[in-house]
Amino acid sequence: MVLAIVVVVGVFAVSQSVFANRVVEPFSELAVLGEKMKIGDYPKELVVGQPFSLYLYLGNHEGHVMYYRVLVKLGDRDMNVSDVQPLDAPVLASFEAMLGHGGNQTIPVSMNLAEPGLNRRLVFELHAYDTEANVFVYHGRWCQLWLNVTSPPS
Repeated sequence: MVLAIVVVVGVFAVSQSVFANRVVEPFSELAVLGEKMKIGDYPKELVVGQPFSLYLYLGNHEGHVMYYRVLVKLGDRDMNVSDVQPLDAPVLASFEAMLGHGGNQTIPVSMNLAEPGLNRRLVFELHAYDTEANVFVYHGRWCQLWLNVTSPPS
């Protein structure tokens, strides 16, 4: 009986050392934070040209160093974005970060929008650098803010 316990403990100890650095479910994090660096503290109503501040939060749990690019795009409710398809819209801004496994970074973002519109969709897409193809590819992570942008008073 003692021998069986020793064998089980030995197998467990060896398996822990073999699989210690293995990431079972790799993932990346993307979040948009308001100007007070909190979730939910977002602008909703803006005037054309009015500056506003946000923060991007990036986290790497992929098991290796990742080179990220976040693209900021402006669309509306008729435009689609999903985990497999990025938003088909012009890029307003781009932010990059290189993170080691377990690392994170908060990036300040200051923007303004040039055109008025109701139900504007400000989309933040995460792209990761593919070292084999030497290009950034859509990583399937995205966040959005809904905004109403009005013309400045005359």
